[in-house]
Amino acid sequence: MTIARSLTDTFAGIRPGDVPAFIAAQLAGAFAATALFAWLSPISKAAAQAVVVPHAEPLAR
Repeated sequence: MTIARSLTDTFAGIRPGDVPAFIAAQLAGAFAATALFAWLSPISKAAAQAVVVPHAEPLAR
């Protein structure tokens, strides 16, 4: 999207010289979101089992 917007000549376009900064900011945001999700989510099945409340299995009909 950033590259396409740099190729347009509209008020919503991005100057071609600013494209590397936009892409770097997008990559930094993606890495930050990935790190936050990895920190918030259970690391292993054992960790997940520690936080899951046991419940009865539904009866088959």
